[in-house]
Amino acid sequence: MSAPSSLPSAAPNRPTRVVHILGNFRHGGLQGLVLNLIKELPAFAHTVVVLTDKGGPLHPRYADVCEVVSCDYPRGQTVAFLVRLTRLLRHLRPDAVLAHLFGNHTLVSWAGALAGVPKTYAVSTNDPVFFARSRWKPMLLAQLARPFCAGEVAVSESVGRILTSRLRLPARRVRVIHNGCPVAEIAERAAAARARSLEVPHQPPRVFMAAAIGRGKDHPTALRAIDALRRAGRPVELWLAGTPFRESNRTRLEELAESLGISDLVRFLGGHDDVPELMATSDAVIHISDSEGFSLAVLEAMAAAAPVIASDIPPCREALDDGRCGMLVPPGDVAALAEAIGRVLDEEPLRRRLVAAASDRVASRFDIKQMAAAYSALFV
Repeated sequence: MSAPSSLPSAAPNRPTRVVHILGNFRHGGLQGLVLNLIKELPAFAHTVVVLTDKGGPLHPRYADVCEVVSCDYPRGQTVAFLVRLTRLLRHLRPDAVLAHLFGNHTLVSWAGALAGVPKTYAVSTNDPVFFARSRWKPMLLAQLARPFCAGEVAVSESVGRILTSRLRLPARRVRVIHNGCPVAEIAERAAAARARSLEVPHQPPRVFMAAAIGRGKDHPTALRAIDALRRAGRPVELWLAGTPFRESNRTRLEELAESLGISDLVRFLGGHDDVPELMATSDAVIHISDSEGFSLAVLEAMAAAAPVIASDIPPCREALDDGRCGMLVPPGDVAALAEAIGRVLDEEPLRRRLVAAASDRVASRFDIKQMAAAYSALFV
């Protein structure tokens, strides 16, 4: 293998071709983010390589805007996958590859080098140490990819610090490109939904959370906070949008809701395309998590002018400007979350202050256009 830096640049007669490596087309923050990025960069020729079959609810939306191909990665077939991906990249002849799966980016980088891809970038969308439960495996994978990878992209300053301090990647290699969302579009959709909802007021108050069930998201604390509010004589509905990583994740939550006696207050919505509308018509949006990269759901809530309550972990502090744009509660603290929900429901000046600050911040710092411009600079 040779390092990609010596390879030729894109031919002048064709648009720059970018290949994105994704795991699946389920409803999820990453899938929505990559789709929005592709739509925001129509000057590039995009291909999405998915590592499972091409099924999934978001597949048709991807197929409308770019080429979609599959390259299965069955468990335990590492060498066979490397061969298949190398052949596919030789056929596609991309000018740049974005591996949106940190860890798997090692094989993607090797395949890119073997296929003669000029630039391969690894995107770290989460804390790789948290999910590995140790820094040794992700550090090894990062170092094995390093000679064949043009650099690493961190979706927040918090993730960038993990890549440099814990995975020992040189700071010069790591670029921070914050996740972004289509702020104006979300704001418009939210305003329309909010206007419609005024015709049908809802009771009791509604709290909304959009997050895949499992893998670092702390839905149990959210359920227990709803139970605490109910026991205090204050029933509040909790609507949960998001697909489970495993069906057992949802089953356990349903069992917890039943054991707490709040099944009538909790709705499991599954994957949804109308998250901004659901946020806008809820009384508060919560994002309770043990680990994040840079939550798209938090950014969307900010754009939708919904008051946000999030776990006090570095990426959420970064998004919410240390609590100026949303309330922060200690991870796993049921009482603090219940109290924060009560305050947001009761204190109109607080709601207005948080929403105004969040709207300004997301528009000025985390719009999809800024994110797209930063990625565009990587490709050319």
